[in-house]
Amino acid sequence: MNAFLKASLITAILVLTAACAQQPDTTSVAATTNTSQQQQDADSTVNESPKIASVPVDEQVEDAPLTAQIPVYVDERDPFEDFNRSMWDFNWEVLDEYLLRPLAVGYTSLPQGAQTSVRSFVTNLEEPGYALNSLLQGKFKKTGVATGRFLINSTIGLLGLFDVANHMGLVRHKEDFGQTLAVTANVGNGPFLMLPGYGPTTVRDGVGDFVDGQIFPLYLIDWPWNLVKTGIKAVYSRADLLQQEQLINDSTDPYIFVKEAYYQNQNYQIYDGNPPIKEEFELDEALLDEID
Repeated sequence: MNAFLKASLITAILVLTAACAQQPDTTSVAATTNTSQQQQDADSTVNESPKIASVPVDEQVEDAPLTAQIPVYVDERDPFEDFNRSMWDFNWEVLDEYLLRPLAVGYTSLPQGAQTSVRSFVTNLEEPGYALNSLLQGKFKKTGVATGRFLINSTIGLLGLFDVANHMGLVRHKEDFGQTLAVTANVGNGPFLMLPGYGPTTVRDGVGDFVDGQIFPLYLIDWPWNLVKTGIKAVYSRADLLQQEQLINDSTDPYIFVKEAYYQNQNYQIYDGNPPIKEEFELDEALLDEID
């Protein structure tokens, strides 16, 4: 009997154990079901939200507008600007600061009579060039004035040390070959150049200066004396700018300030002090009435 009871009990225990092993884990299934439902609810919330885009991120980037780029201004007159700026820095911060400006200050300390005589002597050497260029440009009156100035100042004025012609009403008027090329042949400026020790110029004016140097009596001057003559002219020309140099120092971009000043002065000389006035843009009156 006892053996029979033990066998029955063992059999019952084995049946219960097998049944428990085959029963699903309802807790895990419920947890998995809840997690899936929460994920679906979250996705539904994202897609229905008006503030969050439901399109893929890559498509958002492709459809996004490109950032506008600010155009960089390029001065077509100045294709060698990088080189020219380097030369400007060298001229202004080295040559001018340590050599030319001190000489110009020393020049202004001379008596006024000495300053005038030095300037008059140098410019008298250029009068024949002024006369020839005036003739080429058809300015016959100015041709006669320049010729008369050279003859009078070279004789009575002691080789130009005294500007006697000016006191006689014959006023100097500069005409160089660069101006002649512009007036008679309509030659353009060409690229702007800032040359070391020379300053601002253009290809046309550089060629003009070379040609002017071959006119009597300048071509008779040997190169050492020609260098002295050029140096003296540079000194008194720099002295004329001592009162205006603060404008250069105070300008936002000294290089551009000097370049524009050069072009304005050049234009002034080509048109004998009467450069053409640019026509201003005028709005149509009918358009203005519609705006009002």
